[in-house]
Amino acid sequence: MINTMQIDTVILAAGSSTRLGLNKLCLLLDGEVVIRRTASRFLELNEGRVFVVTGFETERLEGLLQDLPLTLVHNPEYSGGMSTSVKAVLPLLDQTGGVFFHLGDKPLVQKETLGRMVQQYRKGGHRIVVPVHGGERGHPVLIDLARYTADLGSLTGDAGLRTILENHNQDILYVEGDEGTVLDLDTEEEIDKVRRRGHTIEKG
Repeated sequence: MINTMQIDTVILAAGSSTRLGLNKLCLLLDGEVVIRRTASRFLELNEGRVFVVTGFETERLEGLLQDLPLTLVHNPEYSGGMSTSVKAVLPLLDQTGGVFFHLGDKPLVQKETLGRMVQQYRKGGHRIVVPVHGGERGHPVLIDLARYTADLGSLTGDAGLRTILENHNQDILYVEGDEGTVLDLDTEEEIDKVRRRGHTIEKG
């Protein structure tokens, strides 16, 4: 049965980038601010609404995103981990549809991968779609919100959706993803890896 429900997107962008020592979401990747590039990739899909959950340096991030057609959600409890951002946005989502959960510091995911995930989700039969690259599970995660609202609301700490994936592995369809699904900007080593792929990264 084909699933025609709306698919929203949640970009988690509330963390304080403690491992890197500066706000990685404000770095310039190939001349474009990281968080704008991440958000724009999902806006290009034209699938439902796009939400960006902020916390650390909220005003700075909101200033970088204010001209884009998305919804900004402030999470004042962001120091409590990623689960607090999920709970902050949960009441705003279409409870009958699907939702992408993505990380703000993964700007290199390709539109083709996202489109493939949507296509597989809409075919029905799987309530969770996850990209895999080189044997590594990546982001975003596309999840049937109606089925997992309670699970999302009970998340704690900084585990993100990992707990749900572990508890409902039988519901997951893994699809081939591009390298951008597993590349992030958490550490200098990871940033160097992105540079070796031919990208420029500078402080914004």
